[in-house]
Amino acid sequence: MRIEKIVVATRNESKKKRFGRLLAGLADQVIGLEEAGVTGKPEETGETAEENAEIKAAFYAAATGLPVLAEDESLWVDFLPADKQPGVHVRRVDRKDEVSDEELLAYWEALVAAVLKNKRTGHWHVAYCLGTPDGRVHTGALDHPIMFFSPSSEVKLPHWPMSSLQGPVMFGKPDSELTEEERKQKDQRADRLIEEKLLELFR
Repeated sequence: MRIEKIVVATRNESKKKRFGRLLAGLADQVIGLEEAGVTGKPEETGETAEENAEIKAAFYAAATGLPVLAEDESLWVDFLPADKQPGVHVRRVDRKDEVSDEELLAYWEALVAAVLKNKRTGHWHVAYCLGTPDGRVHTGALDHPIMFFSPSSEVKLPHWPMSSLQGPVMFGKPDSELTEEERKQKDQRADRLIEEKLLELFR
C-alpha cells in the first residue's frame, strides 16, 4: 500500500530526513512531530522495544489522525544472564533509571573489562511500528550485531557514551572511531535492512 502522508515519531531533523529517504517509495509526504503539531508524548512503559514502539505509534497516530512510524531499541549482551540484560533500560544503573553519560560509561567500562575478549559481543534490537488512526499496529524488528572494547576509546562523541566502547562487528572498533567512509558503509547496510523491514510493515 502507498500512504499519502505519514508522521515519523521523532523531533530529530536528521532522523526525519533519513526516514524520509527510506519511505520515499511508500509515502508521498513524510513529516516529523514538530510539523504534525504534536506537543505531548506517551509514557513508555513497555519492557521490550516492540512494546515501546507500539505505544509511541498508537499515541501519535491518535493525536495526529495520521499513520505514524515509530521505532525503539534495546540492548542485549552475550556476557550477562537473562535477568541482568539492559534491554530497554540501557540508562538504568544501580536502580537509577537516568544517569549521566559519565556514570553510564564508567558502569559499562567496568562490566566489559571483566569479560574475556572473545566474549564481548551482543546486539542492538531495533523495533519498527506502523500505527494507524484506527488503532491498528504492525511491528517488525532487526538485530544489529556489535562487539565491546576495553579500555574504551579516547574518542568520545557528545551524548553518545556507549559509542566509545561498542561498535559494529563488521569494523572491529568502537563506533566513535569509525571513519566517514566506514560510517557511510554502516548506514547504507542498515538502510537496506530497514527498507526491507518497512516493506513488510506496509504490506
